[in-house]
Amino acid sequence: MRSQDVSGEAFPGEVDAWPGAAMAPKGPHPMLLLGLVLLAGWLARLGQGASYPQFLRQHVDNPKTRARDDRRYCNMMMQRRGMARPCKHTNTFIHAPASQLQDICGRGGRHVTRNLYDSNNRYRITICRLSGGSTRPPCNYRGGSSTRRIRVACVGGLPVHYDRNL
Repeated sequence: MRSQDVSGEAFPGEVDAWPGAAMAPKGPHPMLLLGLVLLAGWLARLGQGASYPQFLRQHVDNPKTRARDDRRYCNMMMQRRGMARPCKHTNTFIHAPASQLQDICGRGGRHVTRNLYDSNNRYRITICRLSGGSTRPPCNYRGGSSTRRIRVACVGGLPVHYDRNL
């Protein structure tokens, strides 16, 4: 459609525009948007996988680090693994190879719901619980050891979250 002045004459030098031209995407913007969406998706997937190293740091200690008793073990391990600033209320350490724990997300576990899996096997664990109510350091933990089945959350065939003892 041509632009017209009040007399109905077309302005000189103007060309009829395609009727849908105002709605059509112009320039590289649609491709840039698509690229950003794909990048965001890739980063989200990468972030999910990054939880596996965090799971290992927070929950796996194999073989079990030597300490005089479970209280000293918990105080030492919670500090070493960076869970004492602020003091984490409860944490469970599993004394098994990472490969066995990965297997819970497959044949070594039973799917429960969503991304949660129960282990088929029992594992040696140490549960560390904060003594007292404050999460401000210095942290003081009490500990207890047992052999239990466990429940973990899995993403991409890897455990990324310790859910509970069974």
